[in-house]
Amino acid sequence: MSFRSRAGVESFILVVEPFYLIGLPLRFSSPVVVRPYELRWFDVELPDPGPYEAVYRNRACLICGSDLHLYKGLHPYAPLPACCGHEVAADVVEVGYKVSELAEGDRVYISGTGASPVPCGECLHCVRGEASKCQNKRAPVSFSVDGKPVSRFPSGFGEYTYGHVASAYRLPEGVSYYEAAVATDLAYVIGVVRRSGAGIGDTAAILGAGPIGLRALEVVRNAGVSKIIVSEPVGYRLDCAEALGADVIVDPKTVDPVEAVLAATGGDGVDYVFDTAGSLNATMQGLKMLKTSMGGLGTLVLMGLYEEPDLTVNLSELMYKAGRIVAEWGVREGRSRNVRDALHMMAEKRVNIMKWITHRMPEEKAVEAMMMLIDKEEGAIGVEIVH
Repeated sequence: MSFRSRAGVESFILVVEPFYLIGLPLRFSSPVVVRPYELRWFDVELPDPGPYEAVYRNRACLICGSDLHLYKGLHPYAPLPACCGHEVAADVVEVGYKVSELAEGDRVYISGTGASPVPCGECLHCVRGEASKCQNKRAPVSFSVDGKPVSRFPSGFGEYTYGHVASAYRLPEGVSYYEAAVATDLAYVIGVVRRSGAGIGDTAAILGAGPIGLRALEVVRNAGVSKIIVSEPVGYRLDCAEALGADVIVDPKTVDPVEAVLAATGGDGVDYVFDTAGSLNATMQGLKMLKTSMGGLGTLVLMGLYEEPDLTVNLSELMYKAGRIVAEWGVREGRSRNVRDALHMMAEKRVNIMKWITHRMPEEKAVEAMMMLIDKEEGAIGVEIVH
């Protein structure tokens, strides 16, 4: 097997370990992060689908914040070499012989690609529709680079992927590939807001108006939260938050965000802080924004991925300020329900998905696309790789 470089100035060939798959393979090129900030394309193969699996042709893949952490070599659960891209809308190309719920040509959203072992499809949990609890999972197909297995293969950035059909959801009428690729993030936020308990009459502060922060804004608004305050240092993201319905916007570069939140709530503080920033400084600011009494009255919701390997936190302050802490990473509890609700919200136009999607770029510009987000290039909020 060989790869060719698209990221560097020169193209070259490097021979790495061969790998073999049973069946008639589908051959294509897949991008792999081989080292921090280094993306290479490999000629790869996919096998025929297993009895409960399907092969998909990717149409749109949203670049997730975790993809950026992976590209920088800072993802704690995706050792390099690894593939980027797991939020995918696609067409069904082929299905296994026991698959009845999908057919060739169906438009689908895929809840995660290449990140998890493949469920068996036949055990009690799988039959009940709880494939995430399968006890007979097998390792996903992959290959090696310099003797190291590539994690999270196949890539959502590449042209094709495959997986168990339990992870695929048919797209409702009127929902485009570009909208559907956002379903992972929207489903994640729906699940987190459900766990938090935020609802009618509550007040909330959202720290960060990146992709997750903006989705949180729309979901808590749909949940009935009465006042939403958004703090974000990047001007165009703050403008987007205002356009999506934030009641108060705060630029922490010009005003103290804690004082601004207290002023907006008559000195009371908010019921909920949704921290999407992934910064300890923002988290500690969020604590000071909560309604306070001994033991705390507010709920701190942690949604950002911290890049710092070690964080020092004053646990006494956490205990005093936050009555409850909710922390969740990825779509886990109630995955199927949250995904279906996300697609339903899209179909009913209860969320303005296309306001989030600011750029659509081809696979060969994946590095440029990720750097736009890392550098917070003007206007870049939701960036998708499209085929």
